[in-house]
Amino acid sequence: MKANIDKYFISANAVDDIPESHYQKLEPVLQTIEAFTRNTNKVVYVVDYLKKNFLYSSDNIEELCGITKEEMVEMGYLFHFQYVPRAEQQMLLELNKAGFEFYDNLPKNEREGYSISYDFHVMKGDRVTMIHHDLTYLVTTRKGRIWLALCTMSPSSSMTPGNIIMRKEGCRTIHEYNLETHEWIERKLPKINATEKTILTRLMQGYTMEEISNNEGVSLNTLKASKRLLFQKLNVNNISQAIAYCLNYKLL
Repeated sequence: MKANIDKYFISANAVDDIPESHYQKLEPVLQTIEAFTRNTNKVVYVVDYLKKNFLYSSDNIEELCGITKEEMVEMGYLFHFQYVPRAEQQMLLELNKAGFEFYDNLPKNEREGYSISYDFHVMKGDRVTMIHHDLTYLVTTRKGRIWLALCTMSPSSSMTPGNIIMRKEGCRTIHEYNLETHEWIERKLPKINATEKTILTRLMQGYTMEEISNNEGVSLNTLKASKRLLFQKLNVNNISQAIAYCLNYKLL
């Protein structure tokens, strides 16, 4: 099992220049992350690529898969082997390697703001849940290697695992990894117009379509037509999936 875990820590991101004293300076960072977790339903954890473990996990990991945050931290990447279906474990190893190689090929002055996201199942007893996973580079070394990464897990709008996307904050151009051809393909995220944003925002706030129509002065038929077009644009089947998609890809 140890050899499998080591595959998550590839030579392209070998970290060896962090003195132990730097860990003593991380307390304010972890306190900020802890404060963030109190205002989100997402599971949050931090990967340490020097010590090859997890530095932090939020309490709500227990809701997702029935383990405590202490167990999550102790487990580290063993989590992927114990709580992810075996059929998807190789996918996680491949996308991890592809993501680091993509990052390593970027000029050092262009690496800031990149994150990688993907979907996979997490098991809790007999229950299997599709989750959306985001990994953002939190702290890098002087050599441009990733020391710490901030990861979040939340409900996914997808019906299938994969959907591997590398994106830069504030940029609609993304790179999607193809698991069949094993290459990155450039494309653009869909653009959400003002009416579509209003529909999604108001529905998230608990309003009905009829109430949105009355409040915004837009006919119900127009709103329904906009919602249908939005579903087609996002390739989703219902409003819950549309909201999850837009939140996951920061379109709202």
